[in-house]
Formats: sequence, C-alpha cells, structure tokens
Amino acid sequence: MKLLATDYDGTLKYASHIMPEDLEAIQDWKQAGNMFVIVTGRSMESIEQQVKENDLPVDYYVTNNGGMVFDKEGNELLAHYLDLVTAIDIIYAAQNEEGVASVVINDGRNRHKMTVDASVSDRRYPHMQDDMTMEDLENCPKIAQIVLSMAEQNMAVTLADNINMFFGENVVAYANNFVVDVVPKGISKATGLEFVVEYADIDEADVYTIGDSYNDIPLMTYGYNGACMTTALEEVQQNATVLYDSVGTMIYSILD
Repeated sequence: MKLLATDYDGTLKYASHIMPEDLEAIQDWKQAGNMFVIVTGRSMESIEQQVKENDLPVDYYVTNNGGMVFDKEGNELLAHYLDLVTAIDIIYAAQNEEGVASVVINDGRNRHKMTVDASVSDRRYPHMQDDMTMEDLENCPKIAQIVLSMAEQNMAVTLADNINMFFGENVVAYANNFVVDVVPKGISKATGLEFVVEYADIDEADVYTIGDSYNDIPLMTYGYNGACMTTALEEVQQNATVLYDSVGTMIYSILD
C-alpha cells in the first residue's frame, strides 16, 4: 500500500476548484488499494466541508499545519495547542503590524475571526464573518493555531520571520501564500504526517507528498518522494525531488 499526502489550497485546489481530472485520478489511486491523506493549514471544520463538497475519499486529515490529526470519521487522533499567554501576545503584536487584515484562531476543530484592519483587503477570509472579540480571545480555553491574513505575500513572509524571531521559543510561524500560520514549536506538516505513517503502519519509502508553499516545505522534505507544484515559487520548488503540474499527473506517474 502506498500513501499520498497532498496539501489542499494551491495544490489540490487551485483557482477556485478542484480539477475533474484530479478527482478522477484520486479515485483511481484509491481503487488501486492506496491511502489518501490531506495535509493542510486549514481547520478540520473548513477542510471537512471541502471534502464533503468534492466527495474526496480521505483516509486521514492532518490539519493546522500538523497540529491536529483526524481519521476519516472525524475522530481526533492527535492534538497540540499553543501556550495561551504567548498566543495572546502574538495577536496583540499583530494588531500593530502593517498589512494585517484579520486574525483567525482555531480551537483544534473550529475557527473564529476578528477583523484587525477593515481597510486592508482580506485575501484569505473575505466572506467569513467576525465572531470573536479580544475579550473572547482572553477567555478562550485553548488555541491550536493562529492565522493572520495579510495584504501581500511578501508581508506574510516578513511577519512570519518576525514572529519566529521574537516568539520562536514557543511557536513556529509559516508563511502560507497570503497568510501566516502560527502553531506550537516543533509542529509542522511533516510531524503530523509522521504520526499518520506510524499509526497506519506505512513504509516511509511508500509515502508520496506534494505541496506548493512555504508551509509545505517540511511536507516536501519528508521521506524520499517529495514533490512540488510547478506553480510554486522557485525557492519552494528547490525543496522537492520532482515537479508536477497537478496532483493527477503525480498520481498517474506513480501508478505507471
């Protein structure tokens, strides 16, 4: 049995939808007796909705950039949470940064939004309604991930670097296109996938991964078969062993 672990946004889903030929390839992959895993920065609430809409045959979900793992029925298998004081300090600091449109916190399964600067275009969560205040945040029992939606991609890279510089003892920040994802230190898409590989008893040589952004670099460098989308930035592509223009193309190259 082989295992394919794919990022979602920008890899499996690009533009505004999943290509029909990729959906067909995933079905062929499953029919051949293989395992399909989505590894994403999204919350479980968000990715589960996408999976249902597209009828994706997911075996495991690695969410929150590796901080949470769920089986196909949605049962929680692994959970990591941020230190609450550090999380709140990061959000307060982000409110004074240029180009931050909103903050979304993830409690491990669900997400909640707070607008930071309404004059900044929210590229990641334009249709998500605010349902959190700073008072709510300070009373939140647990935070698994912070997502800062930025005006520009280069701003996301800069802010991620700054968070890692000042809060790196407790967290790791990943630039992910127009957002910055903040999770507990030591957590990455690779650590989440590693849990799944061990849990499902899959040989590491039979694990295939693909992504497209900075937060996918740990995923692409996990094991022996890391791939990257041809649409990715060159500095991201350099971390992969092979490039593909779609998940479907990757699947058929493996099955052949």
